[in-house]
Amino acid sequence: MTPVMSPISSTTIPRAGVIDVPCYAAQSFNGKTALLQSEGRTVPFDFATLSERDFDRARSERVEMWTIQGLIAVDVDWLIGVMEATTMSQKTLGTEIEDIWYYISPINTVPTVVAGRYVVLGLYR
Repeated sequence: MTPVMSPISSTTIPRAGVIDVPCYAAQSFNGKTALLQSEGRTVPFDFATLSERDFDRARSERVEMWTIQGLIAVDVDWLIGVMEATTMSQKTLGTEIEDIWYYISPINTVPTVVAGRYVVLGLYR
């Protein structure tokens, strides 16, 4: 069974190592929140791809005390489209997974494509 997310916290994020991150596809998007569903597969993510800035961002509290809770991967083309929509409307991009809302953002400041079509996102609460 594919995990809901790769659990991680601001205190457990490693500087190096590879983990499998579950892939998700969008079922709907209302301009702010994407309803995502597991694709039942994973892609590898190498923490060595994180820059010093990325690592510092992942370990810190975000706006309104958001902290990283886990990682998922989504299609890069879908992500570009919804990020443009939320930027233009000045809304926070989020997702709902198993009835829990998360703020989402690429884990790499310069999004890195893995497995040819996915970008790894941090889930923040």
